Amino acid sequence: MIKLAHREDCCGCGACAAACPHGAIRMEADGMGFRYPVVDRTLCVDCGLCEKICAFKPVTAPVVTSAEAIRFPELMDRSQSGGLAAALMRKAFREGYVVYGAAIDEDSTVRHRRVTTPEGLEPLRLSKYVQSDMEGIPQQVLQDLKAGRKVLFTGTPCQCAGIGSLCAPYRERLLLADIVCHGVPAPAVWKGYLAYAADQAGAPVREALFRDPSLGWHEHQERLVFADGKTYTGDRYTFLFYRHLMLRPSCGTCPFASLHRSSDITMADCWGVEKVLPGFADDNRGCSLLLANTPAGAAFCSDFPDACQRQAVDVQKVLQRNLVRPTKPNRFAKSFENAYLRKGFAFVLGRYGRESLNYKLEQWIWAVKKRFRK
Repeated sequence: MIKLAHREDCCGCGACAAACPHGAIRMEADGMGFRYPVVDRTLCVDCGLCEKICAFKPVTAPVVTSAEAIRFPELMDRSQSGGLAAALMRKAFREGYVVYGAAIDEDSTVRHRRVTTPEGLEPLRLSKYVQSDMEGIPQQVLQDLKAGRKVLFTGTPCQCAGIGSLCAPYRERLLLADIVCHGVPAPAVWKGYLAYAADQAGAPVREALFRDPSLGWHEHQERLVFADGKTYTGDRYTFLFYRHLMLRPSCGTCPFASLHRSSDITMADCWGVEKVLPGFADDNRGCSLLLANTPAGAAFCSDFPDACQRQAVDVQKVLQRNLVRPTKPNRFAKSFENAYLRKGFAFVLGRYGRESLNYKLEQWIWAVKKRFRK
């Protein structure tokens, strides 16, 4: 029987629930919207399969096979960086793969979905800075593989690791593509933010972008479109995300924040490309980092039907923090959670947001320390 001593021990991938042959495990959300396994002891027979399937543990795979800076000019207008994720999914679909990825539903909930039509690929594009709902997805992936289908699954490293562990007997038909993950924010806070924004605007949110690509590659601001046609562009939610106040507890102990990857392919923004490859991506439209972690990943990425610009890079020269270590939780993360659960989004925005006394005090202390270090 799977046992959690601490919330930090579970990434919420749902592989344990999908693997249980007796249906003894269900995934239930806590107040922050993070899902955890709950065991029905009347159904559990202590077979131990759930613990065997759990993939939230250090990766022993070899380090990255190859690294490239890559851009797809025709895909970049609707992409967060260089269009790599869209290109991977388009190529997989053309080659007969069933594609899985995260999309924003009509109610602005981020959920993984199964795609078997070209039109279905579009919602999977663009970043979603919140943990996606994986309900039923591991079971669907397993069913597709058992039926002889090829599957491309895209997601966070922990989601990919869970799918890979669950579907290990069919790994030769499963292609896993993860991201360099900063950590996954709480679904409940995202929902709380949308409700707050709708209340402020006097109209419900019709469309949400976590990071508006029209502002340029280096700008990280969300964009909301309301039912009355008005828009908001800013960083009320993004600011809280980058302060590491609302990440899943397991993100602080993530075993996948390393060059040892359990996925075939890793995708990221190629930050630092202007220093490594001057002139390669100086138009502020974006550039992707492609890491081929396995021979299967390298073979799949050896060519793309979409026109691209690509050049090999030394991964050590574009090494990002989350390819070295997990994101360190903010020391106020627990206080933030308690405050959100008691008083909601407007309260935590006022206490921890950019205009809060809390943040201004932190900035003042930082400035004083910097001054004395000189």
